Amino acid sequence: MLAREISDASSLLGLLLALVTLFTTETSRRIEGEEAREGGPRADVKKSIVRHCVGLFVVTVSSVAALGPLVVDVLQTMGGQRIEPTYVVFILVVLLLGSLAFWQAVLAHRARRL
Repeated sequence: MLAREISDASSLLGLLLALVTLFTTETSRRIEGEEAREGGPRADVKKSIVRHCVGLFVVTVSSVAALGPLVVDVLQTMGGQRIEPTYVVFILVVLLLGSLAFWQAVLAHRARRL
């Protein structure tokens, strides 16, 4: 049952992780571009970057929160049985999403300081 739930979520979770990472990387490049811009960063671009960072952060944190009940079930199952590789990979992906949210928060802070 639990393995089926993880399997059902895995393709969407992989797509989410890939897309959000791609958008976050692009946002990081935009910040670097504005930091290096001759004449300083443009105010309208700065606002756009901050909004983008906050939006990505909200999506990522919401995803982790939505997966919360499944994470709890996996952790409880792992404590009492043989550990399934699928469970471990699922937990690692959730941890990657958490790390991604932290990176997005750092980027938002950097963008505000431009």
